[in-house]
Amino acid sequence: MVGGLTIPLLSVIPSSNDAHGAVFQTPKDLENLTELERIHLPKISLPPVVEDGASASIVCSVDHPMDEDHYIKSIQIMNFADPIVIKGKFFLTPVNGEAYLSTQIRLSGGEGTVWVIAECNKHGKWAASKKVTVAAGGC
Repeated sequence: MVGGLTIPLLSVIPSSNDAHGAVFQTPKDLENLTELERIHLPKISLPPVVEDGASASIVCSVDHPMDEDHYIKSIQIMNFADPIVIKGKFFLTPVNGEAYLSTQIRLSGGEGTVWVIAECNKHGKWAASKKVTVAAGGC
């Protein structure tokens, strides 16, 4: 329990390839993405080793159209190994023109997995992850 909230320690994010009832969708085969997977799967640029966890640079993007009726409405960054799991949630509209963000996050020391969840207004939430080792500092 953290600050009155119970936070489950998850080894993986619940996922499914079924678009209905899934918490997060992930690709069936990263080497052979379908067109639907290709335009929804978040891309994460984060070094595999971060020297200072107090200020880790991350870039997240999704190769998705940003049309009035079909767009990425949010991108969320999480790390379940940290005391503060949610690193940020960024809301987008078609006016943004592209689903792209660059920011800095705090990460606790040691090994962890950073998850990025992109939410499409038509096709739900899509998750990608990247392992990271933090040498010092952080949360």
